[in-house]
Amino acid sequence: MAFRIIQADITTVKYDAIVNPTDQYYSGGGGVDLAIHTLCGQPLIDATSKLPKLHLGEAVYTEGFSLPCKYIIHTSGPTWTGKSSLEAMVLGSCYRNCIVLAHNLGCKSLAFPLIASKGKRFPKQKALSVAISAIEEYSRVYPDLQIYLVLYSDVEKALDSSALDELGKYIQDEFQAEDNIYVADSACPLYAPSKLCRKLDDSFIQDLIDHPTQSNLDKIPIDESFSAMLGRILKERNLPNSAVQDEIAMSGPGFWKLLNGKSNPSKMTVFGIAIALHLSLDDTKEMLMKAGYAINQASIQDVVISGLIKAGIYDRNTIDDLLYSLDLQDLPGAVHD
Repeated sequence: MAFRIIQADITTVKYDAIVNPTDQYYSGGGGVDLAIHTLCGQPLIDATSKLPKLHLGEAVYTEGFSLPCKYIIHTSGPTWTGKSSLEAMVLGSCYRNCIVLAHNLGCKSLAFPLIASKGKRFPKQKALSVAISAIEEYSRVYPDLQIYLVLYSDVEKALDSSALDELGKYIQDEFQAEDNIYVADSACPLYAPSKLCRKLDDSFIQDLIDHPTQSNLDKIPIDESFSAMLGRILKERNLPNSAVQDEIAMSGPGFWKLLNGKSNPSKMTVFGIAIALHLSLDDTKEMLMKAGYAINQASIQDVVISGLIKAGIYDRNTIDDLLYSLDLQDLPGAVHD
């Protein structure tokens, strides 16, 4: 499987084919479509005038004209209303049909922009989820085709090319969508058998049920809680509370409640704390688990943030800019110009 996420201007990449997200009349109305029409001029207009009306999710091609590619593959994505799951399905069809067409044309490389994320008003978070899912699915079917998802300059401000490559590989390996449709982020409680279940035999459990006394309760082995883990790490690293509290913009009383087990953090707060403490991905997963969450592989939000942590990217300006660029939820304490 050959799939990478890169930062570039798609009109300048030297691949066999690039994808042009357009409308049913190939009008060159804006975004990538306008840029391609501006560079190719009248020859592209003449060529598309001979093509049939472009239906949603369909893919057709013209030659590359003055661009450094052999072919331009034209596709039309749906307009986002948020009222139907069919919108995500049709958007996924754009990617799949373009990949099939590129293969049939004998292409060895194909570059996509983030289809429908501007003119068609698809939220970038959902557009990115659908793109990664559809490309990953069909890149397995056509492993000889190198596929690129090309993100433009707003991401360049947040990550350098090496970090973006590393994040892209992590997303490719970890992201799992359901039926190629974006699955909304949610708290994901863990229901796996705990240490408690493994350590208590049936006789002890029955005795506890028959005699629910404090002395019996005291025998139950309890694992370290979220608040205990947070307090332990702060103590081990000799850090003041403000080292975390200020970065996630939490009040003193609010942070005191977290440290003393009086309140439970949101998932994004846990991510914010993990980044403030520069935790490894394994330690981040453990902290999430202790707060009742898990990294949801069907959430591009979770996968992007965990990918940044895995890559050792903890700078909040960098992270905040990237999440903002992708229309993902901010970490607590994020500030944008």
